[in-house]
Amino acid sequence: MTRRYWRGPAATTLAILLTCCGSGSSLRTYVLGGPATPTIGVTSESGLPVIALKTVSVPDYLDSTDILRRTGANELTPSPEGRWGERLSQGLTHALASSLSRQLPRTVISTAVTPEPKYRIFVDIENFDIDVDGRCLIAARWRITTGDGKGWSTSEHGTFSQAAKSIDDPAIAAAMSLAVDQLATEITRSANLE
Repeated sequence: MTRRYWRGPAATTLAILLTCCGSGSSLRTYVLGGPATPTIGVTSESGLPVIALKTVSVPDYLDSTDILRRTGANELTPSPEGRWGERLSQGLTHALASSLSRQLPRTVISTAVTPEPKYRIFVDIENFDIDVDGRCLIAARWRITTGDGKGWSTSEHGTFSQAAKSIDDPAIAAAMSLAVDQLATEITRSANLE
């Protein structure tokens, strides 16, 4: 049995390539919304009205962890440096629930299956665009029904825009978070949930 060992320039070139590939920069991960404000202690939610927020619906092409920028009329390009920490539908649901919770402090906003909520909120994202100049835009439809689905229903549509301070991923994530807050404010106002 003969053993062959790589020697010379081919082995050196392979070693350099493997080293370079391993030392590349890694993707940074971003989330929508800000960090939760920690409250030390226990608070009771018994007796508070519950609003069930269903998972936010987004177009299939957006429901990934890619931070997609609109680079042409029919073209989206993923950021080479960053990504969302979770699929966009989940990230939007969590950010919207957090914003609604801040705006409705005497209400429980639940994204889990809730047996008897007072209201149910359904949100359908039509556009979630990041332009090359850093303008962030969310267009959404939402519907609010009573918990059993048999009562009143309000249906609204809104478009929310926020200019990012720069075109890098941290500024885009911050601007999109502000646009989600605008959506939450309008949902709260339109259904008189305050």
